[in-house]
Amino acid sequence: MNSQQQQALALAAVFEAATLADQIATSGDCDHAAMEALLDGVMTMEATDFDTIYPRPALFRNGLRLLRQSLNREQTRQAARPLSYSLALLHLSSKLRKNSDVISILRHRLIALEGQRQHFQGGTTNVTFCHRLAGIYLDTLGTFRFRIRVQGEPARLQDEDNAARIRALFLAGVRAAFLWHQLGGRRWRLLFQRKQQLEILERIKFSEL
Repeated sequence: MNSQQQQALALAAVFEAATLADQIATSGDCDHAAMEALLDGVMTMEATDFDTIYPRPALFRNGLRLLRQSLNREQTRQAARPLSYSLALLHLSSKLRKNSDVISILRHRLIALEGQRQHFQGGTTNVTFCHRLAGIYLDTLGTFRFRIRVQGEPARLQDEDNAARIRALFLAGVRAAFLWHQLGGRRWRLLFQRKQQLEILERIKFSEL
């Protein structure tokens, strides 16, 4: 897998996080394997190598599909919400990159949580672990004036566990966006090099991942 494909898959991880958050907001459930892959990535803040952060990129199929729809400008009602979340996560990531104090707090909080990780049965998708990640999200990214407004079923959104999982996924999405930028990803390329970006996506074969 070349660097361009890694960059595309990092962006697909952003879109996957948004897709899973939307699934929880509307149905109360999501793909647990994909969620675990994303949340595991959050716990590798010090890593910059794609394969170390996301050893199972084939789980980001839905994110890749949404990314492809976005680049093709295929407008569907179902994709509108996760697409808006994806763009919001990219924006939050850009805010984070400019704030070294918040980055430092985020890093220290995640390192502390990593030290407690073994005590959570079920790994990073453990609901208590998600609450911890959600708390980190609120104390760091949640301090920015920019907010992501989540839409969905009121009963799902009022559930505290669902809210925690959504915030944990948003933290994962920002982590993926951070990596995307580190790998050379830029938003202007999505606007002015759509054809080239689509060609890169088409060359990604999940059977080879």
